[in-house]
Parts: sequence; structure tokens; C-alpha cells
Amino acid sequence: MIASNHVFSQPISTFELEQAAQGCWDTIVIGAGVAGAATAIHAARNGLRVLLVEAKSFPREKVCGGCLNRRAQDAIARLGLADQLRYAGSVDLSEIHIQVHRVGFSWPIPSLLSVRRSTLDSMLVSHAISQGACFLSNTTATLEPIESPEDASQFESRDPIAVRLRSTRSTNSKTLSNSLAMANTVVVACGLTRSALKPSSHWPSNIDPASRIGVQSLVELDRLNAGAPELGRILQANGNRLHMIASRCGYVGICMTDGQMVDLAAAIDPATIKHDQPISKSVARILLDCGIQTGTFLDSCHWIATPLLTRQSASVAKPGIFLCGDALGYIEPFTGEGMSWAFDNAENLTPLLLRCTKTPSQRIETLQKWESYVKAHRKLRQRVCKWVAKQARHPLRSQWVLKACHWCPPFRNKILKEAIQ
Repeated sequence: MIASNHVFSQPISTFELEQAAQGCWDTIVIGAGVAGAATAIHAARNGLRVLLVEAKSFPREKVCGGCLNRRAQDAIARLGLADQLRYAGSVDLSEIHIQVHRVGFSWPIPSLLSVRRSTLDSMLVSHAISQGACFLSNTTATLEPIESPEDASQFESRDPIAVRLRSTRSTNSKTLSNSLAMANTVVVACGLTRSALKPSSHWPSNIDPASRIGVQSLVELDRLNAGAPELGRILQANGNRLHMIASRCGYVGICMTDGQMVDLAAAIDPATIKHDQPISKSVARILLDCGIQTGTFLDSCHWIATPLLTRQSASVAKPGIFLCGDALGYIEPFTGEGMSWAFDNAENLTPLLLRCTKTPSQRIETLQKWESYVKAHRKLRQRVCKWVAKQARHPLRSQWVLKACHWCPPFRNKILKEAIQ
């Protein structure tokens, strides 16, 4: 474990709302999570004039297991941030313990890193700013159609895309209504809710009604040891172990993260959450099913939640507009697949942004290329996640899979390699 008391300086806006409406941007990136910030880094590094817009201020937490698999670590290294990630106090996870009810096994795993999402996102946004991107926080962004050709005539692009910007701090409605920015390309990376697309009915999303809901709480290790000693002992036995605890109601991931914090992240059936209100009781039920007593401690923790997780966007792009990361769709990920998917998206989208900016007439061609990329890689990378999520819904079947992994190392190694790499 690498512990650090270092706190990154939090990224703040480098631009005023009124300035964003001057001229035409090469790219506006909506959402400063992993997908959005990484896209801004790549685009700015390649000479594009980039505006990165985030609805909240930093630091801010997001529901996330916080695991970086090898693909994500390699992507961070290509961004030039490997040393900063270590300096931030990331934790090496060298072992995984998977338990379904009372059946559990521990195995060594390829290198995983655990990092707090607020730390990772702040690091990425700060790096985007250092590469030349402009950053606007506390600002919502929504796509808007251009009402008439005259509206766009003053801008550099002959066919710009309009983005409405609204400060979450301002109360001046007149100022808000006039904050319109233009761009040659727009990247929508604002997560599952896709808030930037709300006014439009042209971006349908297929949501699995049986999907689970993601929840998370970050707890100080000392507080956990005092309030839930049984859970604390699990982490004290091996601070470099990732615990995956599953029952019929859902599953909970537990690991150490930077700053001596414990990351409790879970995917839970909506029916269980509805029955067990508050959320903490659903998490406690899963742990209790597996023999781990937490008493009422989890009720005192601060929990945040996602909408239904499993979804897929029916449309991934329009001319000059690209969905990226969770906005493309999401299934229950396994040990870091969600973040590596976001990094992959950012890296592969950048050449298309460059082409759109240099040659606007190729917007249709770049749209088709992004559709082809997403279709191929979504199927390739998410098949293991689908399989894991399916098994996790059936405890008896999951226990048999665990036993097969235990008694057949080649089978186990294949599963772990595909899931974690």
C-alpha cells in the first residue's frame, strides 16, 4: 500500500461563462469525469481549442469502485500521469477474495490500482488545463439546435453546434439565457443521465428494467474499525486485497483507497433498495447474507447512488456530436472495466475530432467510424462483464463457478485475465 498525505490542488474554472460564447471552439466536452477529462487532454494535446464543462465544483465524489485495471493504468501512463497517480496515494491490489454467501476463495491477481475518484478526476482535469484546455466548472451544458442560419453567421465554423451554458451559481436568468457557445464538435461525456441531451428526443436510451443500482460510501478506516469491527478485521488481514461479496440481492466491493479510506461500492437490485430503505440496509443485508455483521454502522455513512446501471444508447453520434464513456451505455462492470472503457473511448475518439475540425465535410464519415468502433468494442470488452453480472444473480450457480475456478487454475486464470485486463 502506498499512503500519501498529499492533496492535489483542485481544478477551478479558467474561463468566465461570458467568454465561452466568444468565437467558435474546436471541441466542447461536456462532463469532466474520466471520459470527458481524458478526451480534453488528448484533444488539447493535439492542438484543438477545447472547452471542458463540468456541472459541479471540485472536489466531488462519484459512485465508482475506484479500480484501475492494466488497460486503464497503461492509458494513464500514455497521458504522462503514472507518477502523479502513485504520488496521489493509490493502493496496489494484488489479491481478490470472491465470496458468495458462505463460499469464498482468495487468489492472486494481475496488478490493480485503487484510487479515489475525486483524486483521479481532479488529476485528469488539472492535466487537461496544463495541456491548454479551458475549464468551466459549476456550469450545466445542453445541446440546442440553431434556430436560423443567421444565428451562426458570426462564428468561424460554417456549420457550428450550439451548446447552452448555464451557471449553477448565478441567479440572473437573463445572463443564463444568453450564454450560448458554439463548437465544430461536441463530446457528450456527462454520464448515465446524459443531461446534455435532455431537450432532445433524438437520443433514445434502452434501459434494462431488471438493472441494478450502483451505490457507494467512502469511510475512514479508523471509523470503520470502531463502528464495524468485523468488517474492519477483513481489511486489516490484507489491505491489498479486493473483496467482492455477493448474495441474491446484489454484490458489494470493498477495498482500501488513498488517504486511509475504505471504498464500499455496491450494485443492488432496485426491489431490495425499495424494501430496505435506507440504502445502507440493503448493503448490510448483502454482507449479513455472507456472514459479516455490521450492526447499524452503515446507517451512519454517507451514501450516493446512480440511476439504473444497465443501459445502452440507441444512437452513439450525430454529425459532429459524439457520445463518450458512460453516456454511451453501461453494464455492471467488473474490476475497473468502466474506467478503462472511458479511457479507450477518449483515445480513439480524438482522431475523429481532429478530422471533423479540419474537414467539416467529413462529419458523416466520422460519425460512421465512431458507430463502428463502439459496436465492435462494446461487444468485445463487455461480454465478460455481462457474464459476471449474470452469474452474480444466481448464488448457487456462482458458487459452482467459484469452486470450478478453485479446482481448475487454468480456467480461473482465463476468467481473471479477461475480466481484469
